[in-house]
Amino acid sequence: MRETPRLSRRLRGVISWNQLIMRYRFYTTSEKAWGGMLAAIDSARESIYLEMYIFEHDSVGDDFLALLERKAREGVRVIVILDAFGSFGITTALLDRLRAAGAEVLLFSYWFRRTHRKILIVDESVAFIGGVNIAKYSAHWRDLQMRIAGKRIVRHVLRSFTHVYHECGGKDPALSDIKPFPLLQKTRLWFIEHGIGKKRHELRTHYEAHIDGALHTIILVTPYLIPPRWLAACLYRAIGRGVRIEVIVPKQSLPRFIDRINYYYVSLFGKLGATCFLSDEMNHAKIMLIDGRLGTVGSQNLDTLSFDWNVEAGVFFDNPKMIQSLRFILEKWKRDATPFTPATHPPRWYDFFIAFLLRLFQPVP
Repeated sequence: MRETPRLSRRLRGVISWNQLIMRYRFYTTSEKAWGGMLAAIDSARESIYLEMYIFEHDSVGDDFLALLERKAREGVRVIVILDAFGSFGITTALLDRLRAAGAEVLLFSYWFRRTHRKILIVDESVAFIGGVNIAKYSAHWRDLQMRIAGKRIVRHVLRSFTHVYHECGGKDPALSDIKPFPLLQKTRLWFIEHGIGKKRHELRTHYEAHIDGALHTIILVTPYLIPPRWLAACLYRAIGRGVRIEVIVPKQSLPRFIDRINYYYVSLFGKLGATCFLSDEMNHAKIMLIDGRLGTVGSQNLDTLSFDWNVEAGVFFDNPKMIQSLRFILEKWKRDATPFTPATHPPRWYDFFIAFLLRLFQPVP
């Protein structure tokens, strides 16, 4: 099997014993996350399960495909689930090549529902969760992907993966009856599954409870700030009772028309008293930090698609060391960002029109 020089360079020096025994790790760019994910895949001895919203046919996608194909030929169980819409650019020929190597490849294909998740599980003991897709254009984006290790928490991620697997038509008996281990209180890290089975509103329940329970501060990071009415109402209530709200969005998003929508809402929240920042680089992370002690990281955007339609996944934690790491990342991002002022990005007439249409088509709580 051909192993590209690019893959070898990326893997060289990445795999280490320290990395394999770490209980958690944050990756703050797509490229850094890919390095960790490729290293974990290369170390796999039994199984590799990948669920991805965007998987592009480019140099980065080729790296992953080449390594997945090699591991499948080595006898590792490889199962790949791709969203049919998000990964529409990848060809059938490439997927067939992966299947020919022994991997199982499934597509999640529905009209209005997508798997927006970015999950990798290796040997049922290490998992990656967050906002990082597999596409070269996002290599230098700021993002947040989290590596977690430990059979108890990873078992919950695996069970969620099997739900999507069976929904896509998967039949492997090895994934037929995955039961999660009970989480110990000392774990202090919980998996959030959304959009599967009866768990259609897990994210809404999570965000409502923690925003309404905030006492001092709420920090939100999102590439797309198009809050459903109930979420906007939660933030309004928090501002009204004196909670400091900080929001980080990118100065320039992809697609670019989202910029005007982001500016409309940060301007709106800014007038109410929130502090908003524009990241000079594209920031694709999805984060919520409550009172500097409760963190959430996942695949969810602050929009109706994530809360009402998509299959999403995230982790919620109050582990002090993890919170300290997350706070350090957020403080750096705020220092590198530009404070938003309506004077520098004045609203245009069509911003109000776009916002009206969005409110018109969003579900009424």
